Amino acid sequence: MARAYTDRRRFVGTVSGLVKETRPWQWYKQGILLLGLVFSKSLFDPVAVTNVVLGIVAFCAVAGATYIGNDILDVEEDRNHPRKKHRPIASGQVPIPVAVTFAVLLFVGGLGLSWYLGPLFLLVVSAYLAQNALYSAVLKEIVIVDVMVIAIGFVLRAVAGVVAIDVYLSPWLVVCTFLGALMLALGKRRHEMIVSDDPAASRATLAEYTEETLDQLLVVVLAALVVSYSLYTFFRGDLWMMTTLPFAFFAAFRYHLLAHTRNLGGDPKFLFGDPPFFVNLVLWGLLVVAVLYGVPPRLLEVIA
Repeated sequence: MARAYTDRRRFVGTVSGLVKETRPWQWYKQGILLLGLVFSKSLFDPVAVTNVVLGIVAFCAVAGATYIGNDILDVEEDRNHPRKKHRPIASGQVPIPVAVTFAVLLFVGGLGLSWYLGPLFLLVVSAYLAQNALYSAVLKEIVIVDVMVIAIGFVLRAVAGVVAIDVYLSPWLVVCTFLGALMLALGKRRHEMIVSDDPAASRATLAEYTEETLDQLLVVVLAALVVSYSLYTFFRGDLWMMTTLPFAFFAAFRYHLLAHTRNLGGDPKFLFGDPPFFVNLVLWGLLVVAVLYGVPPRLLEVIA
Protein backbone atom coordinates (compact mmCIF):
# COMPACT_ATOMS: atom_id res chain seq x y z
CA MET A 1 0.00 0.00 0.00
CA ALA A 2 2.74 2.38 0.97
CA ARG A 3 4.69 1.51 -2.16
CA ALA A 4 1.65 2.10 -4.38
CA TYR A 5 1.16 5.49 -2.73
CA THR A 6 4.82 6.35 -3.27
CA ASP A 7 4.66 5.31 -6.93
CA ARG A 8 1.53 7.38 -7.43
CA ARG A 9 3.17 10.41 -5.89
CA ARG A 10 6.24 9.92 -8.06
CA PHE A 11 4.04 9.63 -11.17
CA VAL A 12 2.08 12.76 -10.30
CA GLY A 13 5.32 14.60 -9.59
CA THR A 14 6.76 13.55 -12.93
CA VAL A 15 3.65 14.61 -14.85
CA SER A 16 3.58 17.92 -13.00
CA GLY A 17 7.26 18.41 -13.78
CA LEU A 18 6.73 17.70 -17.48
CA VAL A 19 3.98 20.31 -17.61
CA LYS A 20 6.26 22.81 -15.90
CA GLU A 21 9.03 22.02 -18.37
CA THR A 22 6.80 23.13 -21.26
CA ARG A 23 6.66 26.57 -19.59
CA PRO A 24 2.87 27.14 -19.75
CA TRP A 25 3.47 30.62 -18.32
CA GLN A 26 5.51 31.32 -21.46
CA TRP A 27 2.69 30.46 -23.85
CA TYR A 28 1.69 34.11 -23.99
CA LYS A 29 4.65 34.53 -26.36
CA GLN A 30 2.69 32.69 -29.02
CA GLY A 31 0.25 35.59 -28.92
CA ILE A 32 2.64 37.21 -31.41
CA LEU A 33 0.91 35.09 -34.05
CA LEU A 34 -2.19 37.23 -33.52
CA LEU A 35 -0.48 40.32 -34.94
CA GLY A 36 -0.96 39.24 -38.53
CA LEU A 37 -4.60 38.38 -37.83
CA VAL A 38 -5.33 41.80 -36.33
CA PHE A 39 -3.33 44.01 -38.67
CA SER A 40 -4.56 42.20 -41.81
CA LYS A 41 -8.12 43.01 -40.70
CA SER A 42 -8.99 39.31 -40.50
CA LEU A 43 -9.96 39.33 -36.84
CA PHE A 44 -13.59 38.49 -37.57
CA ASP A 45 -12.87 35.86 -40.22
CA PRO A 46 -13.67 32.49 -38.55
CA VAL A 47 -11.41 30.51 -40.90
CA ALA A 48 -8.47 32.83 -40.28
CA VAL A 49 -9.06 32.76 -36.51
CA THR A 50 -9.18 28.95 -36.52
CA ASN A 51 -5.92 28.71 -38.48
CA VAL A 52 -4.13 31.10 -36.15
CA VAL A 53 -5.36 29.23 -33.06
CA LEU A 54 -4.07 25.98 -34.55
CA GLY A 55 -0.81 27.74 -35.32
CA ILE A 56 -0.53 28.85 -31.70
CA VAL A 57 -1.10 25.27 -30.50
CA ALA A 58 1.58 24.04 -32.93
CA PHE A 59 4.07 26.61 -31.67
CA CYS A 60 3.27 25.79 -28.04
CA ALA A 61 4.05 22.14 -28.78
CA VAL A 62 7.35 22.71 -30.60
CA ALA A 63 8.36 25.43 -28.14
CA GLY A 64 7.67 23.02 -25.28
CA ALA A 65 9.88 20.45 -26.98
CA THR A 66 12.70 22.98 -27.40
CA TYR A 67 12.41 24.12 -23.77
CA ILE A 68 12.83 20.53 -22.64
CA GLY A 69 15.71 19.99 -25.05
CA ASN A 70 17.46 23.14 -23.85
CA ASP A 71 17.03 22.15 -20.20
CA ILE A 72 18.53 18.74 -20.90
CA LEU A 73 21.54 20.31 -22.61
CA ASP A 74 21.92 23.00 -19.94
CA VAL A 75 21.26 20.78 -16.92
CA GLU A 76 24.68 21.37 -15.36
CA GLU A 77 24.59 25.15 -15.86
CA ASP A 78 21.03 25.30 -14.53
CA ARG A 79 22.11 23.55 -11.33
CA ASN A 80 24.45 26.49 -10.70
CA HIS A 81 21.73 29.09 -11.28
CA PRO A 82 19.88 30.45 -8.20
CA ARG A 83 16.46 30.07 -9.86
CA LYS A 84 16.92 27.57 -12.67
CA LYS A 85 18.26 24.90 -10.32
CA HIS A 86 14.64 24.31 -9.22
CA ARG A 87 13.51 23.34 -12.72
CA PRO A 88 12.16 19.76 -12.83
CA ILE A 89 14.99 18.31 -14.93
CA ALA A 90 17.78 20.16 -13.09
CA SER A 91 16.33 19.20 -9.71
CA GLY A 92 15.84 15.55 -10.69
CA GLN A 93 12.05 15.66 -10.45
CA VAL A 94 11.82 14.51 -14.08
CA PRO A 95 14.24 11.79 -15.27
CA ILE A 96 16.05 12.72 -18.48
CA PRO A 97 14.81 9.65 -20.48
CA VAL A 98 11.20 10.56 -19.64
CA ALA A 99 11.83 14.17 -20.64
CA VAL A 100 13.32 13.07 -23.97
CA THR A 101 10.29 10.88 -24.76
CA PHE A 102 7.84 13.65 -23.95
CA ALA A 103 9.81 16.16 -26.02
CA VAL A 104 9.70 13.82 -29.03
CA LEU A 105 5.92 13.47 -28.71
CA LEU A 106 5.50 17.24 -28.57
CA PHE A 107 7.86 17.68 -31.48
CA VAL A 108 6.03 15.19 -33.71
CA GLY A 109 2.60 16.59 -32.74
CA GLY A 110 3.67 20.17 -33.42
CA LEU A 111 5.16 19.32 -36.80
CA GLY A 112 2.08 17.33 -37.75
CA LEU A 113 -0.18 20.27 -37.00
CA SER A 114 2.20 22.59 -38.86
CA TRP A 115 2.03 20.34 -41.92
CA TYR A 116 -1.76 20.54 -41.76
CA LEU A 117 -1.55 24.35 -41.90
CA GLY A 118 0.49 24.24 -45.09
CA PRO A 119 4.05 23.89 -46.38
CA LEU A 120 4.97 27.55 -45.74
CA PHE A 121 3.85 27.32 -42.12
CA LEU A 122 5.82 24.11 -41.72
CA LEU A 123 8.84 25.86 -43.25
CA VAL A 124 8.60 28.71 -40.72
CA VAL A 125 8.25 26.27 -37.82
CA SER A 126 11.24 24.31 -39.15
CA ALA A 127 13.24 27.54 -39.29
CA TYR A 128 12.19 28.25 -35.69
CA LEU A 129 13.38 24.81 -34.60
CA ALA A 130 16.66 25.18 -36.48
CA GLN A 131 17.21 28.57 -34.90
CA ASN A 132 16.59 27.11 -31.43
CA ALA A 133 18.94 24.22 -32.11
CA LEU A 134 21.71 26.56 -33.27
CA TYR A 135 21.09 28.80 -30.27
CA SER A 136 21.39 25.91 -27.82
CA ALA A 137 24.47 24.44 -29.53
CA VAL A 138 26.52 27.52 -30.43
CA LEU A 139 24.85 30.91 -30.69
CA LYS A 140 23.97 31.33 -27.02
CA GLU A 141 27.71 31.54 -26.33
CA ILE A 142 28.24 34.54 -28.65
CA VAL A 143 27.72 37.98 -27.14
CA ILE A 144 25.08 40.16 -28.87
CA VAL A 145 24.21 37.29 -31.21
CA ASP A 146 22.49 35.50 -28.32
CA VAL A 147 19.89 38.25 -27.82
CA MET A 148 19.45 38.82 -31.56
CA VAL A 149 18.63 35.14 -32.09
CA ILE A 150 15.98 35.35 -29.37
CA ALA A 151 14.45 38.34 -31.16
CA ILE A 152 14.49 36.45 -34.47
CA GLY A 153 12.48 33.72 -32.78
CA PHE A 154 9.69 36.22 -32.14
CA VAL A 155 9.88 37.45 -35.72
CA LEU A 156 9.40 33.87 -36.93
CA ARG A 157 6.30 33.63 -34.74
CA ALA A 158 4.91 36.81 -36.28
CA VAL A 159 5.68 35.55 -39.79
CA ALA A 160 3.99 32.23 -38.95
CA GLY A 161 0.82 34.10 -37.97
CA VAL A 162 0.81 35.80 -41.38
CA VAL A 163 1.57 32.61 -43.30
CA ALA A 164 -1.19 30.72 -41.47
CA ILE A 165 -3.85 32.98 -43.00
CA ASP A 166 -2.03 33.71 -46.29
CA VAL A 167 -1.99 37.52 -46.14
CA TYR A 168 0.57 40.21 -47.02
CA LEU A 169 3.62 40.32 -44.77
CA SER A 170 4.27 43.93 -43.78
CA PRO A 171 7.95 44.84 -43.27
CA TRP A 172 6.84 47.06 -40.38
CA LEU A 173 5.51 43.96 -38.60
CA VAL A 174 8.94 42.35 -38.93
CA VAL A 175 10.90 45.44 -37.83
CA CYS A 176 8.73 46.34 -34.83
CA THR A 177 8.50 42.73 -33.66
CA PHE A 178 12.27 42.30 -33.89
CA LEU A 179 13.01 45.50 -31.98
CA GLY A 180 10.38 44.83 -29.31
CA ALA A 181 11.69 41.31 -28.74
CA LEU A 182 15.30 42.55 -28.72
CA MET A 183 14.40 45.09 -26.05
CA LEU A 184 12.91 42.32 -23.88
CA ALA A 185 15.92 40.04 -24.47
CA LEU A 186 18.37 42.75 -23.39
CA GLY A 187 16.25 43.45 -20.32
CA LYS A 188 16.38 39.75 -19.47
CA ARG A 189 20.18 39.66 -19.75
CA ARG A 190 20.41 42.69 -17.48
CA HIS A 191 18.17 41.00 -14.92
CA GLU A 192 20.23 37.80 -15.01
CA MET A 193 23.42 39.76 -14.41
CA ILE A 194 21.99 41.56 -11.40
CA VAL A 195 20.32 38.64 -9.59
CA SER A 196 23.13 36.09 -9.99
CA ASP A 197 26.06 35.96 -7.58
CA ASP A 198 28.20 34.46 -10.34
CA PRO A 199 26.59 35.42 -13.68
CA ALA A 200 29.17 33.60 -15.81
CA ALA A 201 28.40 30.31 -14.06
CA SER A 202 24.76 30.42 -15.14
CA ARG A 203 25.31 31.91 -18.63
CA ALA A 204 28.68 32.17 -20.35
CA THR A 205 27.95 35.40 -22.25
CA LEU A 206 27.30 37.26 -19.00
CA ALA A 207 31.04 37.18 -18.41
CA GLU A 208 31.44 39.60 -21.34
CA TYR A 209 28.38 41.80 -20.87
CA THR A 210 28.44 44.68 -18.44
CA GLU A 211 25.47 46.35 -16.85
CA GLU A 212 26.46 49.66 -18.43
CA THR A 213 26.69 48.14 -21.91
CA LEU A 214 23.30 46.47 -21.56
CA ASP A 215 21.76 49.74 -20.39
CA GLN A 216 23.16 51.56 -23.42
CA LEU A 217 21.98 48.87 -25.84
CA LEU A 218 18.55 48.90 -24.22
CA VAL A 219 18.20 52.64 -24.78
CA VAL A 220 19.33 52.36 -28.42
CA VAL A 221 16.86 49.57 -29.18
CA LEU A 222 14.04 51.32 -27.33
CA ALA A 223 14.63 54.49 -29.38
CA ALA A 224 14.69 52.50 -32.63
CA LEU A 225 11.44 50.77 -31.65
CA VAL A 226 9.45 53.92 -30.96
CA VAL A 227 10.80 55.57 -34.14
CA SER A 228 9.91 52.51 -36.23
CA TYR A 229 6.39 52.32 -34.83
CA SER A 230 5.99 56.06 -35.40
CA LEU A 231 7.06 55.70 -39.04
CA TYR A 232 4.59 52.83 -39.45
CA THR A 233 1.73 55.06 -38.32
CA PHE A 234 2.89 57.93 -40.55
CA PHE A 235 3.29 55.87 -43.70
CA ARG A 236 -0.13 54.29 -43.25
CA GLY A 237 -1.54 57.69 -44.12
CA ASP A 238 -4.15 57.31 -41.39
CA LEU A 239 -4.32 60.10 -38.83
CA TRP A 240 -6.33 57.88 -36.50
CA MET A 241 -3.51 55.34 -36.22
CA MET A 242 -1.26 58.13 -34.99
CA THR A 243 -3.47 58.35 -31.90
CA THR A 244 -1.94 55.04 -30.78
CA LEU A 245 1.52 56.60 -30.49
CA PRO A 246 1.22 57.82 -26.88
CA PHE A 247 0.27 54.31 -25.76
CA ALA A 248 3.19 52.74 -27.66
CA PHE A 249 5.63 55.27 -26.20
CA PHE A 250 4.28 54.74 -22.70
CA ALA A 251 4.67 50.95 -22.99
CA ALA A 252 8.32 51.25 -24.06
CA PHE A 253 9.17 53.84 -21.43
CA ARG A 254 7.30 51.97 -18.70
CA TYR A 255 9.24 48.79 -19.48
CA HIS A 256 12.52 50.70 -19.26
CA LEU A 257 11.46 52.17 -15.92
CA LEU A 258 10.36 48.83 -14.46
CA ALA A 259 13.53 47.11 -15.66
CA HIS A 260 15.60 49.62 -13.69
CA THR A 261 13.48 50.35 -10.62
CA ARG A 262 11.77 46.99 -9.98
CA ASN A 263 14.09 44.68 -11.89
CA LEU A 264 11.20 43.16 -13.85
CA GLY A 265 13.20 42.68 -17.02
CA GLY A 266 13.90 39.03 -16.26
CA ASP A 267 10.50 37.76 -17.30
CA PRO A 268 8.11 39.94 -19.33
CA LYS A 269 5.10 38.12 -17.86
CA PHE A 270 5.61 40.09 -14.66
CA LEU A 271 4.82 43.22 -16.65
CA PHE A 272 1.20 42.09 -16.81
CA GLY A 273 1.13 42.42 -13.03
CA ASP A 274 1.95 46.11 -13.28
CA PRO A 275 -1.44 47.92 -13.46
CA PRO A 276 -0.26 50.97 -15.48
CA PHE A 277 1.50 48.78 -18.04
CA PHE A 278 -1.38 46.31 -18.33
CA VAL A 279 -4.08 48.98 -18.62
CA ASN A 280 -2.03 50.83 -21.22
CA LEU A 281 -1.56 47.61 -23.21
CA VAL A 282 -5.29 46.91 -23.19
CA LEU A 283 -6.12 50.47 -24.26
CA TRP A 284 -3.55 50.32 -27.05
CA GLY A 285 -4.99 47.04 -28.30
CA LEU A 286 -8.57 48.32 -28.25
CA LEU A 287 -7.59 51.52 -30.02
CA VAL A 288 -5.64 49.67 -32.71
CA VAL A 289 -8.59 47.37 -33.39
CA ALA A 290 -10.95 50.35 -33.47
CA VAL A 291 -8.77 52.21 -35.95
CA LEU A 292 -8.07 49.24 -38.22
CA TYR A 293 -11.69 48.18 -38.37
CA GLY A 294 -13.07 51.64 -39.04
CA VAL A 295 -14.70 52.50 -35.71
CA PRO A 296 -13.54 56.17 -35.50
CA PRO A 297 -14.81 57.19 -38.99
CA ARG A 298 -18.11 55.41 -38.44
CA LEU A 299 -18.49 57.09 -35.06
CA LEU A 300 -17.93 60.49 -36.67
CA GLU A 301 -20.56 59.69 -39.29
CA VAL A 302 -23.06 58.81 -36.56
CA ILE A 303 -22.28 62.00 -34.63
CA ALA A 304 -22.55 64.12 -37.78
